[in-house]
Amino acid sequence: MAYQVIARKWRPRQFDDVVGQGAITRALQNALRTGRLHHAYLFAGPRGVGKTTCARLLARALNCVAGPTPHPCGECPSCRETMSGDALDVLEIDAASHTGVDNIREVILATVGNRPARDRYRVFIIDEVHMLSTSAFNALLKTLEEPPAHVMFILATTELHKLPETILSRCQQYEFRTIGVEVIADRLERIAEAEKINISRAALIQIAHAGRGSLRDAQSAFDQVLAFTGSDAVIDEADVRESLGLIGLNVLGEVVAAIAAADAAAVVRQVEQLIRAGHDLRQFLRELMTYLRHLLVAQVVGLDRELLPVADREMALIERQCRHFTVADLVRLFSLVADLETQVRASEDARPLVEVGLVKLTQLGQLKPLEDLLTRLNRWLDDGLPPAQLPASTVPSVTPKSASTLNPPARPSGAAARDRPKASSERPSLRLAAPPPEPPSTELIEPSPANLVEAEDSLVEGVGDPTNADELLTRLKKQAEKERRLLSVHLDSVRAARWQGNDFELLFGPGAKAAEEYVAQPREKIYLRERLQPLVGRVVNVVTRLDRDQAQSPVSEQKTREIDLRAEAERHPAVKEVQKSFGAELLEVKLPLE
Repeated sequence: MAYQVIARKWRPRQFDDVVGQGAITRALQNALRTGRLHHAYLFAGPRGVGKTTCARLLARALNCVAGPTPHPCGECPSCRETMSGDALDVLEIDAASHTGVDNIREVILATVGNRPARDRYRVFIIDEVHMLSTSAFNALLKTLEEPPAHVMFILATTELHKLPETILSRCQQYEFRTIGVEVIADRLERIAEAEKINISRAALIQIAHAGRGSLRDAQSAFDQVLAFTGSDAVIDEADVRESLGLIGLNVLGEVVAAIAAADAAAVVRQVEQLIRAGHDLRQFLRELMTYLRHLLVAQVVGLDRELLPVADREMALIERQCRHFTVADLVRLFSLVADLETQVRASEDARPLVEVGLVKLTQLGQLKPLEDLLTRLNRWLDDGLPPAQLPASTVPSVTPKSASTLNPPARPSGAAARDRPKASSERPSLRLAAPPPEPPSTELIEPSPANLVEAEDSLVEGVGDPTNADELLTRLKKQAEKERRLLSVHLDSVRAARWQGNDFELLFGPGAKAAEEYVAQPREKIYLRERLQPLVGRVVNVVTRLDRDQAQSPVSEQKTREIDLRAEAERHPAVKEVQKSFGAELLEVKLPLE
């Protein structure tokens, strides 16, 4: 007799043999026992979890000579033919290959009125029913709602969301779920004992993991392992990994250890070893995500056997390595690996992406939480010391990735320091913002002799006085016409330019809101600051304002004080250091409370 694969040989023969779907099998058995049978059932769920098997078991229970019964005999012709797929009165239809309305008319509608050839019910099992066309669904609706008494429909699908509501409302729905690793491993162990296969429990758990919640997939993987090792060999974890192409927790543990130790060279070597061993890097990333999930569960819940279905030796590794990370670290690592797996999926050459991505993970330990940065920045401002004068270990290394707002109190110096209130809550407060990431060419640099020479040349060419705001605006417009045409168009809407301390302020008329918003964009302000720097010989700020009141009175005393405080804050060494280190911009200076 020809060899029969495990998935077919060990297909359940009774409802009690179905694993992982206890609630569904109990409901079907009770319906058979009490006679409360529906005319249309819908079985939905992932592949390989028992949908088609339960459909056949239900058809078998309906047509058994002892039925309808929750425990069919399995010996009568109807039972045997139904489970083998040969019963005349049980029609299995593959909707993927019978999608059109004509197929439904020929196979179902034209025969639904015929009496069963031998059995009690005429059962239509439609697999992957979501593949039917809209016309086919519409043709099926009336029959599905009111079929003849001797007809029953059993629909199966892996994509429930694709079925029309009109179909769903006519069916009794049962949602099948994925099967747990331990449950699958127990089933495989039972099969191994019956087949006299010598295999370790750890190897069975690995095979169960490879099934990803599908018993049928796990059984197919078991067949693959048996073909690789031979029937007489003792099967261990190494055999399973080699036959299925799995990475194994030892390799994953070494990668995670290298990440924890910030050893970039080690992770690059690990990628090289994976490639030499013929492993798929996408599969490696997926297994790394699963391992990081195990570490996170161990960190949050503890070593829970139900949540961590791994071997004892692997449990010890997880317990040891989860101590090297915080919950936030593991969440960040998992998110980055998930993003990396998505990128690799769309890439033709995965190796550079994986190598660079893993090296990036080794550098995460150098990043400091924002709360630490705020605390240290407040200390700098309170002590009046720039970061350069603090110990190197206290200076955070931060890469600004998105705009963030800091609100530390400022410490005035000079005359303002003598007059400042004693209470810290009465000091002027600063609002600093890190600009969005820009290309390296847009980063501000400190004035250098070369800058000053260029500034002098520029003054000779046309800007006689660097304090003359109108002349500077004219020069900016000319440069923008050559380099950024759209910006030059919006600069034409500037009503006036003026200096406010270290701010080069551009005033727009009431009707130029769109132009003001465009020039106020970070990339445009950076461009203008770079063009102003060689003209005036120092780093300045560009501020845009919408002049809503054309008859506005001269600057008030409060405004003058605000300008003075802003200029003083700009000169503060801590503020200058923060601007230099993080590319921050001083957005606002709040006056102290009176």
